[in-house]
Amino acid sequence: MDENSDLLRVNPVASLGPGSRLLVLLHGFGADQDDLAPIVQHIDPDGRFTSVCFRAPIDLVPFGAAWYERNNEGIVDVDSFKNSAISINATIDAVCETGGFDRAEMVLLGFSQGCAMALAVGLWKESAVRPTALACLSGMLQEIPDFEYDLTTLPAVLIQHGIQDPMVNVERGRHIRDVLIAAGHLPEYFEYPMGHEISAASLFDLRDWLAGV
Repeated sequence: MDENSDLLRVNPVASLGPGSRLLVLLHGFGADQDDLAPIVQHIDPDGRFTSVCFRAPIDLVPFGAAWYERNNEGIVDVDSFKNSAISINATIDAVCETGGFDRAEMVLLGFSQGCAMALAVGLWKESAVRPTALACLSGMLQEIPDFEYDLTTLPAVLIQHGIQDPMVNVERGRHIRDVLIAAGHLPEYFEYPMGHEISAASLFDLRDWLAGV
């Protein structure tokens, strides 16, 4: 892995922390490093975590950012996907070094494209230290050439998806669940009567799950 990759822009979230553990939040396509910040006070009301939101490296017009490029058929560009995984890894290491956090106690949360990147970083064969837990919100597992996942030992995994999601079909959330179950793991899986969003019900379940991590 390239240790000289560019670090990502980081938004340190003002919450009830700073806690002794790290929570990293990865936004979806077209959003930015501010997008998920408002949920932190709801999912970590006791300030157990120091929370940071990363900005994806690909700037979009007129605003927002993306973690990777894809063509009109939805085929993911391998280089941009890998480069983002490398940059996320490097930025996590830098935040841990600066704040004195144990990366192995970190929780990684991603929404939509950010979910794909959370799974990529958390389960990538080349990631030296895995997080203690992964939260996968309205997202997908991107299975692309030359990017190998290691499913032998997994962190705790929460998967949430809306059955009315018009952007990322619920079958993609079910696929994450089924892949992990086939590998011998039992993720916590929830479906909600919602679209491509984080509803109040999903937020409460996320809060309860995080409290038990």
